[in-house]
Amino acid sequence: MDHHEYVDTRKLAEITGISASTWNKRRLTGDTPPFTKIGKSVRYHIPTVRAWMNERVRRSTSESTATAA
Repeated sequence: MDHHEYVDTRKLAEITGISASTWNKRRLTGDTPPFTKIGKSVRYHIPTVRAWMNERVRRSTSESTATAA
């Protein structure tokens, strides 16, 4: 395992520009990239974070994340 591929919430905040406290709150609702929890430590896999973010690319703020029925 390449330890540089996994980051804690503080480093995720640096990478994304979103505060660690926001990531901590979002984790409670499931609005984060998938993460690994080892004991009390939370780690994010950087390639997975990038894929998660790419899935959320939008061209307009009016675009919904919901799919049409």
